[in-house]
Amino acid sequence: MTRFMSTLGHTAPPRNELNSIVQTPVLCSDLDGTLIKTDLLWECVVLLLKARPWVLLLIPLWLLQGRAVLKRKVAERVDLNPDTLPYRHDVLEFLSEQKKAGRTVILVTAAERSLADRVAAHVGFFTEVYATQDKINLKGTAKANLLTSKFPEGFEYIGDSKSDLAVWKAARAAYVVGDERLARRAATLTSVKQAFTVQRPTLETWARALRGHHWAKNVLLFLPLILAHKVQLYPWLMSSAGFVLFGLCASSLYLLNDLLDLHSDRAHPWKSARPLAAGETSIQTGLLVSVSLIAIALGFGFLFSISFGLVLTTYAVLTVWYSLQIKRVVLLDVFVLSSFYTIRIWAGGLISGTFLSQWFLAFSLFFFLSLAMAKRYSELLHAEELVKSGNSGRGYRPSDRELISTLGIGSCFSSVVIFALYVHSQEILSLYRRPAPLLLICPVVLYWLSRVWLRAHRGELHEDPVTLAMRDPVSYLLAAVTLAIIAISMVRLG
Repeated sequence: MTRFMSTLGHTAPPRNELNSIVQTPVLCSDLDGTLIKTDLLWECVVLLLKARPWVLLLIPLWLLQGRAVLKRKVAERVDLNPDTLPYRHDVLEFLSEQKKAGRTVILVTAAERSLADRVAAHVGFFTEVYATQDKINLKGTAKANLLTSKFPEGFEYIGDSKSDLAVWKAARAAYVVGDERLARRAATLTSVKQAFTVQRPTLETWARALRGHHWAKNVLLFLPLILAHKVQLYPWLMSSAGFVLFGLCASSLYLLNDLLDLHSDRAHPWKSARPLAAGETSIQTGLLVSVSLIAIALGFGFLFSISFGLVLTTYAVLTVWYSLQIKRVVLLDVFVLSSFYTIRIWAGGLISGTFLSQWFLAFSLFFFLSLAMAKRYSELLHAEELVKSGNSGRGYRPSDRELISTLGIGSCFSSVVIFALYVHSQEILSLYRRPAPLLLICPVVLYWLSRVWLRAHRGELHEDPVTLAMRDPVSYLLAAVTLAIIAISMVRLG
């Protein structure tokens, strides 16, 4: 019994009913949302989206033939590995204990038959499997009718959704995977023996799924204003709008990327904790939120500025292309990944109407390329077994770490050299009274980049270097030193 039992109004069955029970009834378990935290149909849709996205155009045609046909058609075109699914371990343990106690445990699910068989074989304790097949979608009333005909002596059922209410109505007892509200509804139909609590996604969950902390990267949109020493209100308001729109667009694309990387993330040392990979948020909700956010971002982006809207669209298309293909192309992936930061700076200049120096854009390209190389180096270091197995979603080998390190450190020094040349450019001479002290920023930048690489080499870089900097006291100290150097350069002494 659980905490819910005191509030469900549960009473013991009448004595005459107890006398009629000659043996423990069969225990029937649902699959989607019950045994696993996700839905097999949507898992297959994500695999199709990643491997053959054009096939998704056929889904409406298959759906017209019925959900059973849709599930079969989708399942035939993917290779779903049951090992990668996020199982509910409390439910697995309960079913396993019931099986060890000598009870017959049946898997009955609306999932497609071949997929259900794979999961049953992986789990290993189901006596029989009943699933969607032969144009019959085994859900709700159809499932209840099947179980009633198969087990006229009675059965108990464990499920997780409103569609299971019809099954609980026909069952001798219920086990509920869900919240208190669902358990209460099940209790009006049959006796509830146990409830497995499922936490709904919180704001903190969605903040992690949308990468709320990555919005800090969008501060780069204000960089053109800062470099140009603009103090007018309107450009800052426009850049603020761009900050929000870029954040919505990026969050949308992070969700899409996590969906496409769902199965490889589950085998990763720390990416497995992402909400979608861990099953904390559903795939269908993730897709809906992703599409909604990108539509809002692009719509308002073009409304504010045609050029900014085009850059935002370019960023979105490039990011989707990166998620689908480029991330598996060795070296090209880090070049594209680093360009996302420079695109933010470019977008900031466009929406605020601020001129951007070509020298500074070149500096940013090499600077962020070094950081992208450091991130990839760290991933190769921490997920070596995953890389060897070919399930990392990348095209690298563990032996590539040395080359990645060499290229990344080379980019580090190149960015510093370009910055030194930028200090002597005409744009700088027109903005600063004493530009010479700006050269002192070079060793500051070099020290920070070298420190990032040192942490990567030691295995201490577990996240995006830019994100890490947001929580790093040394980074804030170096930023203060940089601002002091800039202030000195703006004042003419004597």
